[in-house]
Amino acid sequence: MKDKVMDSQKYIELLNTLPECTHSYLMTGLSENTLTTKIAYARDIKYFLEFATNYYPYFSDKSIKDITMDDLEKITAEDINVYLFTMKDLGLGEKTRARKKSAISAMFHYMINAQRKLTYNPVSGSTKIRLPEKDFVIYLTMDEQSRLLNTIRTGAGLSKGQLVYHDRYKNRDLAVIFLFLDTGLRVSELSSINVKDFSFDDYTVVVQRKGRNKIQMIYYSDESCEYLRDYLSERKGRGDIFHGDDPFFVTLEGNRLSVREIQQMLKKYVAAALPEKSASISPHKLRSSFAMEFYRNSNKDILTLQKRMGHKSILTTNIYAKAAEAEIKESRNWRNSDPKQ
Repeated sequence: MKDKVMDSQKYIELLNTLPECTHSYLMTGLSENTLTTKIAYARDIKYFLEFATNYYPYFSDKSIKDITMDDLEKITAEDINVYLFTMKDLGLGEKTRARKKSAISAMFHYMINAQRKLTYNPVSGSTKIRLPEKDFVIYLTMDEQSRLLNTIRTGAGLSKGQLVYHDRYKNRDLAVIFLFLDTGLRVSELSSINVKDFSFDDYTVVVQRKGRNKIQMIYYSDESCEYLRDYLSERKGRGDIFHGDDPFFVTLEGNRLSVREIQQMLKKYVAAALPEKSASISPHKLRSSFAMEFYRNSNKDILTLQKRMGHKSILTTNIYAKAAEAEIKESRNWRNSDPKQ
């Protein structure tokens, strides 16, 4: 709750730095997005408008707050190209540039189609940013997953300081990490789960998917159910009193386990169990681990994987199929991996 209040304040502060003509889009046009996504979009729009006031001649006498809808109408595709090329010169990567471009385009699209206040989207005529297609995915193999889970269970590899508190956290942490690996949830989705969202009778949890106002019922395994029940029993055993709308995963103080706290918790265990991967494994990589193993073990059922991952487009899901196929191709000379005796 504390994190949400802070994010809400942060978003209001951002809105106060932006021109009034953008407020409808940022408040209404993004109403189905999470607060984190709204903040990211607002920052990208602010970044663009700061550029505009510094580089576009017809904005030279304006501050960001002074920009009007008439000013936005003057922006051309060539202006957008100048922005994109300048970002490249500043060293921003293709993925970052593509994200910032998308944020601007979405704003113009809303102003044209929802508000009917602009007639042209200059981003649509600008240079395309071609992102390289990925044929690899960073993830944990089943063996690496077992090592990670074993460290959570036993505390193997943790420092003396970390071991002092390990017994207090391990049931919660085991339930969290295994649920990631078992379902492929996003970290924001898992953090926001409340007690009432779980059903232990039909092995489901209801989550609000990222970036859209969509509720989806996710199935979890028998093993996940055991870890979740153990954690819930522990909470009851230490006297926790909670209701349906209370957060399921909490700190010892009873506050919702935040995205940041989940990230830090995972980092601690990966450093102990898989130090060679401590710099590359995040909650999102646990999601990738689920996707890779599910694809392999479901007879390459890409459509079911798409539904499980909550992807709008199957093209996003296809990353995992390509990565799996690339690994199969790399292993074609597997008989030559052992030298002849």
